[in-house]
Amino acid sequence: MQKFKMLITDWGDLNAAIPLALKYQVGLEVQEFTNPINLKTPQDLLDQIIEKTKDISLLSVHGPFSDLIPASRDPLIRQVAHDRYLHAGDLAHQLRAQHLVLHSGYIPKTYPGEQWLRNSLEFWIDLLNHYPFEGEIHIENVYEDNFIELKELVDRVNQAYKQERLTICLDIGHVNANSTRSFAEWISGLGDRIRYVHIHNNGGVLDDHWQLEKGTIPIGQVLNLLITYSPKAAWTVETPIDDIEPSLLWLQERNYIPHS
Repeated sequence: MQKFKMLITDWGDLNAAIPLALKYQVGLEVQEFTNPINLKTPQDLLDQIIEKTKDISLLSVHGPFSDLIPASRDPLIRQVAHDRYLHAGDLAHQLRAQHLVLHSGYIPKTYPGEQWLRNSLEFWIDLLNHYPFEGEIHIENVYEDNFIELKELVDRVNQAYKQERLTICLDIGHVNANSTRSFAEWISGLGDRIRYVHIHNNGGVLDDHWQLEKGTIPIGQVLNLLITYSPKAAWTVETPIDDIEPSLLWLQERNYIPHS
């Protein structure tokens, strides 16, 4: 059986997620800091998370994303995104996380592709020049119809640094709800740039975050594409707490994770 780097999200409920992570021997994506309120006075919360996750060997952090637009032509908006992402990097560093997920902030039909790419490139290079986090940093697709701009952004940032600083977090639910391109196009097109994946399901219209076997995403086909084109990617089950265990059992029955 192929060994996969597997995680679950805590969906903002560490107390419920940690026993599941330990039971199924998977990692944990901490999502407390997606809420901007938790970024204001994080030390007590951070100390609690450090204590609660001390037995979890694989940790990831999802950074804030609400209203953050790194490619904005307004410098004040870019500065807010910069400060929030910088803060997320510091928190991930203190948690000793191995992965950090940040959103691209792309909003369709707002800027021509080349302008979005130019603004994004300037933002990410400047951010990474000051970044405290040394683990893997993944940019997540959200509203993109096409993967080309994300691919170009990651490639150009890495070329500028002459090393791999950014990779892709592919959210398959976002692809299903927001893109007219097929999963095969996305996954084969991005290939090994995909190093982190959010797996969940939906009905093809909204970002429902349903368990794996419910919805219009052909999960088995998508996972096989990831195995073929993105074999280094970590997979994270990103569903509400009540749907995590059914999804883990689905993966276990198909030998994607070991039987506990």
